[in-house]
Parts: sequence; structure tokens; C-alpha cells
Amino acid sequence: MELLSVADVVGGCVQVAMERRDVILTAALSTLAALLVAGGALAAWFFCVHQRQRKRDDEEEAAAAAGSSAAAEKKGNGFLSLKTPLISTKALG
Repeated sequence: MELLSVADVVGGCVQVAMERRDVILTAALSTLAALLVAGGALAAWFFCVHQRQRKRDDEEEAAAAAGSSAAAEKKGNGFLSLKTPLISTKALG
């Protein structure tokens, strides 16, 4: 049977406390890094969508300035691009 000295017991507690602190610090920094990466990806996506929309609007303005009505028909009425409205505005009956 081996006797432990006071230094071994105290050193063991300090070692466990530092390991626990290191785990918490690593988890916190990893979470922060993941949030920054997700935020950067979201910002890049918004930037690309905005650039695409701006390019589309510039092309439509150029076509409209040339006198073409195809640009007005191209946009439609939203993402469905319907030629007729979904709800009839005529009185029924």
C-alpha cells in the first residue's frame, strides 16, 4: 500500500480543475467559431442573392430602355410567373 503525499493530492485537484477549465474553454471557443462561420456563410449568401438581383434589375432596365417589352413579361408576378391572377376579380353569379 502506497501512501500519497499532500503535494500529490493537491496537485491532482489542481490538475482536474485545469482540465475541466480547458474543456469548458475549448467548448466555448468552438461554439464561437461555429457561430462566426455560420454568420459568414449567411452573409455571403445574402451578398450573392443581392448581386444576382441587382444584375437582373440592370438587365431589365437596359432591355426596357431599348424599347423591348419582353423584360416586363419576364418578371411576371412573383416566383410563380403566372399570366393570370389566382383569384378572379369578376363578380360571381
